[in-house]
Amino acid sequence: MTKWLIASNNPLKAVDLQKDLEFFGLETAQYTDYFEAVKFPEESTDSYENNAVHKAEFLSNKILRPVIGDDSGIEIPALPTALGVTTKRDLHKDPTRSDNKTLLELMKDVPEEERTARMITYLAAIDQEGKIITAKGEVTGRISTEDKGEYSSGFDKIFYLPDLGKTLAELPDEERIPLTHRGLAAKNLMEKIRG
Repeated sequence: MTKWLIASNNPLKAVDLQKDLEFFGLETAQYTDYFEAVKFPEESTDSYENNAVHKAEFLSNKILRPVIGDDSGIEIPALPTALGVTTKRDLHKDPTRSDNKTLLELMKDVPEEERTARMITYLAAIDQEGKIITAKGEVTGRISTEDKGEYSSGFDKIFYLPDLGKTLAELPDEERIPLTHRGLAAKNLMEKIRG
């Protein structure tokens, strides 16, 4: 089976994406396991899907191997002028603070019933022949008021699922992955690749 290479310079995201894809049976590796790191082009501010495709195309053209690019973000109605496609750029302006800490500070006065949110991922796979396959995953929930859970990191620690009464990070991988935006995108991508 072809080993797909993850088009990302973010090691935490790459490991998480590998775990999600391998959960659904796709063999992957970080591209930097085989090649020197590249500088990806600037991302757009209007389309997760286009960002994922451009990232995958850029790396595929350089290394001529099957690759998977991604773009993801968090959307919160209570913060209508921020986040979404520009999530990382909006939250990472102060590198001394974690993204979660910045987001919780932005939402400190938002009441519980208005803390709804969704996380979205688009994946773009480019195979050996240059065919592009895209897939989307999204999960809805609420933003908690503090970090909770040790099974995963990032937004999973503050993304609360009301039906389960837990954050994503409070769920072990076998329960968490099928519920996450990346996990759902990985499942959808795998189904399309298998045809």
